[in-house]
Amino acid sequence: MSSKETAQKLEDLAPIPDDKRSIPLWSYILTYSSAVIVLMTFATSYFAIYPLGVLNFTQVVVATALAALVVGLLFAVNAFPGYKKGIPYAVQARSSFGVKGAKIATILRSLPAFAWLGIATWAGGLALNVIAQSLWGFPDLKALWFIVFLVINVVLAVRGITMMKWFNTYAAFILLILMTVGMVDVVRSGAYLGYEGFTFQGSWGLPFWSLFAVCIAGLTTGALNASDMSRHLIKSKGSRNNWLGHWLGIGPAWFYMYLLGAFYGMASGNADPVAGLMELAPGLLMGIVLMVFVLAAQISSNLLLNLLPPIHMLQDLSRKISWKTGAIISCAVCAATCPWILFTTANYFKFMLYYAVFLGPILGITIADYWIVHRQQVDVEASYDTRQGSKYWFKGGFSWAAIIALVVGGIASVPVVDVSWVMGLPVAFVLYVLLRRVGVDRVAS
Repeated sequence: MSSKETAQKLEDLAPIPDDKRSIPLWSYILTYSSAVIVLMTFATSYFAIYPLGVLNFTQVVVATALAALVVGLLFAVNAFPGYKKGIPYAVQARSSFGVKGAKIATILRSLPAFAWLGIATWAGGLALNVIAQSLWGFPDLKALWFIVFLVINVVLAVRGITMMKWFNTYAAFILLILMTVGMVDVVRSGAYLGYEGFTFQGSWGLPFWSLFAVCIAGLTTGALNASDMSRHLIKSKGSRNNWLGHWLGIGPAWFYMYLLGAFYGMASGNADPVAGLMELAPGLLMGIVLMVFVLAAQISSNLLLNLLPPIHMLQDLSRKISWKTGAIISCAVCAATCPWILFTTANYFKFMLYYAVFLGPILGITIADYWIVHRQQVDVEASYDTRQGSKYWFKGGFSWAAIIALVVGGIASVPVVDVSWVMGLPVAFVLYVLLRRVGVDRVAS
């Protein structure tokens, strides 16, 4: 069987030709923007600022602004293989990790996605719980509403990428407006003048850089599989759409959500971000409407960032798994990650920094492979040739240069886990390039 025929049998993993691209630039920007207008983004700065955290307002703003600049760059540079050739990340990773080794990268990338899916669904369940308690006097039934919201996500996910495009384009911006209205209401009242988050000393040391690292770690999963979305982006004027799609789609909305999170965090001080939002809403009706759009935002994020990668990973592991089956499996697994434990002040930052120990190095390796090792060239036919002895088979299907760089990058991150990927990404980037240039994989093969 030819590699072209193999590609067709992979169905959803097959390369998307230019004339089949479905998302124009304006929709792509709005899709990514809506995907980051979510409670998890909000919660990062909410948990970081005093009194729940140890940073003041200025420090949170500077750290998140720097993170917004860096994350836009990481998304854009790793999205080129998908944008240029229409291949997904599961296939893109084969040129760096090998035919079999790519599965290691996609599995490591997808494991946090299951947890993020659980966290986002748990946050949606919290919003449903607040609505039920406020309107109908229901008892506290967080676990039940978590299951209800999970079912809603499954139903929408099985509709596929087209459903994502239209839903994400419109879903989250009303939430942004409502949260802004709440903040303006507090500012107009003058209550913000007493917030200690403005005057608290905070720290420009490790806690500041840890927040910077956490912010990017939170989207490292999305940056890794950026090709899964960029392959749907309609091309125009060379690489222009790729750069604009990620810089404008992620940075502005993402940073503004951090800004809102910092303001609400120091204003509320409630350890539950959903309850904190409800407390500061200007009236019960506005609070309920706000919760409704929290639900919509969580759905948009789940569809784009938390379901697409694990579904493609499952499809790569078994050709018998359809998009629908992958969506159902992913939603079932997410419940086992115990999101009610992860989405707390004590564990939220740790969760992101710990998984970035491996994802930072993987991102460094895939970026180095495309930009340095292969000099922006993508061999599509070879990428879909999974036979023994093929171009990306290396030794037993694995690239030892990538495996060694991944392990060393991960080990280098452990002693400085508070900024994990900041160490692991550059270490793996440099080591991978050196190992490829000295011929480690040529010797191994």
